[in-house]
Amino acid sequence: MPKKIYWILPVLTICALCALPLRAQQQRAAAKPDSPEVLAHIEKAKKIAGTYWASAEHFLCEAPRANPTTDPGPVKLFDNFWAIPGQYSVGNAVTYVFPTSAGIMIIDPGHAKDVETVLLPGLKTLGLDPANIKVVILAHGHEDHYGGAAYLQQHYGAHLYMAAADWDFINIPRPPAAGGNAAPPAPLPKRDMNAFEGVPITLGDESVTPVFIPGHTPGSLGLIFPVKDGGKMHVVGMVGGGFIAQGPASQVQEFIDSIQHFEEWTKKMKVDVEIQNHPVFDGFADKLTALRARKPGEPNPFVVGQENYTRFLDLMIECAKATRDRQKD
Repeated sequence: MPKKIYWILPVLTICALCALPLRAQQQRAAAKPDSPEVLAHIEKAKKIAGTYWASAEHFLCEAPRANPTTDPGPVKLFDNFWAIPGQYSVGNAVTYVFPTSAGIMIIDPGHAKDVETVLLPGLKTLGLDPANIKVVILAHGHEDHYGGAAYLQQHYGAHLYMAAADWDFINIPRPPAAGGNAAPPAPLPKRDMNAFEGVPITLGDESVTPVFIPGHTPGSLGLIFPVKDGGKMHVVGMVGGGFIAQGPASQVQEFIDSIQHFEEWTKKMKVDVEIQNHPVFDGFADKLTALRARKPGEPNPFVVGQENYTRFLDLMIECAKATRDRQKD
């Protein structure tokens, strides 16, 4: 199969699976029971997850369906790190914001349609001037992550960073959306800066280290960066490749290999904070509730610890193995 088609088909498959109601997924599962190999991976994932990561295990291994959650608006997660969540869903990426000594750095600006209604108002709520956006990191080449980038590039001259493979990927022609009233495709940003594994993307006093984790898309990135909480340093890890790809078994195996590779980096860099750019399965909403109720001296709920972060990646790997083996059956 030509490479371009190989990657287009999984994208369409992911979108279709995300749209499936739970009943349809249950009916599909009932029609084709999981094999002993798949069940063994799920059982291992449950043991890894324990109670702390139980919701992540359920989403990744069993029912990829997000629970509806009210958008809390822009929130401060750490002294130097903010989130603009927007709508919680598998089709909406949360935007993260670093105010630095040399301007604003953003991770994933979200959908093109949400720039003027979610992103820019969110920045102003945080007291930040969008005109100071200097760097935008695109964790992977799906529109809910890069869609707003063209606007920021055109209006503010922001530099965009993405893996070279996903600069190519976003320019692959896509089939027209079904239905006569389908919205026009989001404008593509002009090709700009390439992200390189292990080479920090730096703006002022803040840096983000990219790690290549292909699978969800050809150029998906894992991101690792320091944050401060009450002046104390912590290190964030983000699997920027979203959740497990639902393509052919070979693509899912690539995702597994990538997460194992990312885990090596997170151990080396002592990651102890877990975030996702789709906060629909890792307890993000509950952590925000705890953060708002946090009293002075209490721990930050987003700090999970190095061992716990490794467990999160390990259960993701086991659930991906279950997904891979389902594709083989």
